[in-house]
Amino acid sequence: MQIHYLDNSGFCIFLENTTLIIDYYNDKSDGDRTVDSGVITEEELKKNKKTYVLNTHKHADHFNTCVLDWKQKNEEIKYIFDSGIMHGISKREYDISFLSEGEEYKDDSIWVKAYGSTDIGISFMIKAEGYTIYHAGDLNFWHWEDEAGERFVKRAKTQFLNKLDAIIKEEYDIDIMFFPVDYRMGERGDLGSVMAKEALKPKVFIPMHFQKEFDRIEKYKKENEDKDTAVWAISARGDVLHLA
Repeated sequence: MQIHYLDNSGFCIFLENTTLIIDYYNDKSDGDRTVDSGVITEEELKKNKKTYVLNTHKHADHFNTCVLDWKQKNEEIKYIFDSGIMHGISKREYDISFLSEGEEYKDDSIWVKAYGSTDIGISFMIKAEGYTIYHAGDLNFWHWEDEAGERFVKRAKTQFLNKLDAIIKEEYDIDIMFFPVDYRMGERGDLGSVMAKEALKPKVFIPMHFQKEFDRIEKYKKENEDKDTAVWAISARGDVLHLA
């Protein structure tokens, strides 16, 4: 397995026969247009027999309509989108499956279930080639406690735990988990990720949505990695993680 960091919450995952591209939005590059600079090219779209493009919601830092142009480069691409993205997009023309919370997609290569979010859209639980992968989208404990009142923080925590409980009760054995770590909320901007990591116990935890604060992600790794869960300290856009 290879995992490429594309920017914000965007990743490209190469399995043996399957490619997963999740929450791609930044199609601009400061250098050459390659996956090593965080840009998806025709090479990546045709690398495997099966290519799936998944988007958790329509926020501009998670979704770019340019992904629909990829169909011209690989007509076998399948799209799995949050149902909130469907406005103005032809399901039939692009072979899109729109999911709402609780709905599933399944074919002979992958299984996907949509879980909730504490922002708009959904999160994805994915099973492919023996791996279980969770991408949280914008699910997080958005407490904003440095600027919000106690009532807001309490309500945000309750909402977060309710969404998280729906996943916990399924007792998944998660191999890879992508989850927001956002220090715009202050020093405890990683609180939701720590709670989710401890509850879901993934084998590998991958921070995202961290606003290019790579130094803080290195610190996060030192403070939160343990014998049960490895943490990938992403160092730059285009960074790649190789897993067995």
